[in-house]
Amino acid sequence: MSLTRDTIDFKFENLKIGRLIFIINFIGYRKECTMKDIRNYLNVKASTATRQVDKLVNELALVNRITSEDDRRNVILTLTEKGWKVYKHHKQIQEKLVHSFMGKFSPEEIQLIKKIILELTKNDGIIPSK
Repeated sequence: MSLTRDTIDFKFENLKIGRLIFIINFIGYRKECTMKDIRNYLNVKASTATRQVDKLVNELALVNRITSEDDRRNVILTLTEKGWKVYKHHKQIQEKLVHSFMGKFSPEEIQLIKKIILELTKNDGIIPSK
């Protein structure tokens, strides 16, 4: 599996997850988020984000919707126990791929790659900037 090429075919046990893994990874990384966070992350319309999250909640049982105690209009998304298993499994796959890829570079090249990745992701809110 490559980092992105085989994402459309991503499966866990008997669940066909495909590109929904991006939402699972986002929620898993952040521990919890809102629908607005998902819309902003995916850069999609509310209806598209809602359909995708509906599938994760209703069909796959990987995500929970929790009404915020502070504001009942706000819905918090978290991973279910099964969702965490999927997240951890996919994270292990990614880590193996990154380690095998990074093994081809010198320590100096790795530092440059890290610097580039941090620069590319510092404003997206996914990877905290230093």
